Amino acid sequence: MVSYSAVERASSKDPHDWGRAMAKAMTRLLDAARLDGQHFEHEFLFGEDLHMRIEENGDGAVVSVTWHPESQGFAP
Repeated sequence: MVSYSAVERASSKDPHDWGRAMAKAMTRLLDAARLDGQHFEHEFLFGEDLHMRIEENGDGAVVSVTWHPESQGFAP
């Protein structure tokens, strides 16, 4: 089972900063898929199930996002 994961740090505990970190992590997921030979664009994430975890980290937070594309019919 292929999966892609990305982690980004949010600079504060404000959810707006988590959103920016989540957006960066989602971009990194697709970058990892491209390195794996796939040609996914951001539109491929529409309707996809992503797993996200937010952990406290000092004054900020760490946002982790994981995607299993084959669970949605994509096969790398």
